[in-house]
Amino acid sequence: MSYSRTDYYAEGLAESFEEHGITATREQIKAVASDVAAWAESIGMAFQVPAGDPRDSELADLRKQLDRERNKVICRECKGSGEYVSRGPHHSSFGRCFKCRGEGRHAP
Repeated sequence: MSYSRTDYYAEGLAESFEEHGITATREQIKAVASDVAAWAESIGMAFQVPAGDPRDSELADLRKQLDRERNKVICRECKGSGEYVSRGPHHSSFGRCFKCRGEGRHAP
């Protein structure tokens, strides 16, 4: 048993009608709820507003990531290599740069 949009709108309309003193039969409420459900589906066409597309939020996130990436500067500690070399008298040590975490670039 599923809960449809029409059932949702019918429940809300029944409560609203009761609150405002409007009398209507169950069939009338169901018919109005069906109309409201149909109107809600075409609201984008009525007001030239596109329906919410999940790709819009993903696109906004990707744009923010791209801006962050473009604003990164070359790391001065490793000179953009992402690695550091520590030379001692008897050995050398290699590792990832602590400032840029081995990427060679970081946020300013």
